[in-house]
Amino acid sequence: MQEIEGTHSPKVKWRLRAFGPLLFFLFLVAGLKTLAAGRIFWPIQGQEIPRHKPIAQVIQATSSGKPESGLFGCVRNNGYKFHEGIDIKSVRRDRYNRPTDKVCAVLPGRVAYVNLHGGKSSYGIYVILEHTDEKPRVYSLYAHLHSVAAGVVTGKNLAGGQVLGLMGNTASSGIPRSRAHLHFEIGLRLTDNFQAWYNRQKFETKNDHGIWNGMNMVGLDTLDFFRKVADGKVGSVEDYFRTIPEAFRLRVRTNKMPNFMKRYPGLLSKTAPTNVQAWDIAFSWYGMPTSIIPLTKAELGVADGSPKVRILKMNKTLLAMTKCRSTLVTSNGGARLGSNLKIYLELIFEV
Repeated sequence: MQEIEGTHSPKVKWRLRAFGPLLFFLFLVAGLKTLAAGRIFWPIQGQEIPRHKPIAQVIQATSSGKPESGLFGCVRNNGYKFHEGIDIKSVRRDRYNRPTDKVCAVLPGRVAYVNLHGGKSSYGIYVILEHTDEKPRVYSLYAHLHSVAAGVVTGKNLAGGQVLGLMGNTASSGIPRSRAHLHFEIGLRLTDNFQAWYNRQKFETKNDHGIWNGMNMVGLDTLDFFRKVADGKVGSVEDYFRTIPEAFRLRVRTNKMPNFMKRYPGLLSKTAPTNVQAWDIAFSWYGMPTSIIPLTKAELGVADGSPKVRILKMNKTLLAMTKCRSTLVTSNGGARLGSNLKIYLELIFEV
């Protein structure tokens, strides 16, 4: 009885009054993280985000047999070929070894594009959603599908977790049924005026996919994103963008207002002024713009409005990862714009 009565002592009551709000806040934060993780779905229906599973249980290997070859980044051709997304392996098969895994939306979004002609793209049959409520409004891409679910049509708003189609092995180049998988990406689209840029390049092949051509998109490390969500480290796309390390920063002098900045105000440090004269852009090592600072003439300190590009800073350790991604190329203590980065800048600034 003595101990029970002691729990109601003035000292303990004071502690409860003092720390009660803090405990409530901590429980609230934990609850919000759980809700955030619950609203972001793994793209295979019925599966939780794989937090600590071995890669071989989650990722489909290429013909090399190495599970790492299905990850994001410089994972192919001995590290010299870039892979924009992740390849999620099939875990359900019928008696003919055909995958029966249902693919679902990772977040609520609008259907931006559906390609039903598997032979017309290396993505095969694929669906792209735009997540307009996210900041920035990223796209998610679901490729190599066997089929697309009824009602998944351009312009349709879908709930998170809603079925998009069935996993498959469609592509312009053959994928064996045994290696059927979902190629999955999350990223940004570089321009609304992609076709004009494409025409100027005089490519031999036709652009069948409009602004949703793969050259007009830049993806992020989706497995890293999902695992940080599952671990409670991030609760949204916006949170995740803050965790992406800055590999380099450029200053682009131009008084143009690119549609990229209009479409992604969430990347801007402030509302872009009408008299903007330059843009300071932070990039990930793989070329994803992660934050943008618009600068006026007064802030810039110069009157030159021509589209000149200057390297402001760089992280050589992160840039050492770019042997398969020609973004900022370092050599002999200096640096220059690589071929991929030049294309990204042409598309963003429409030059």
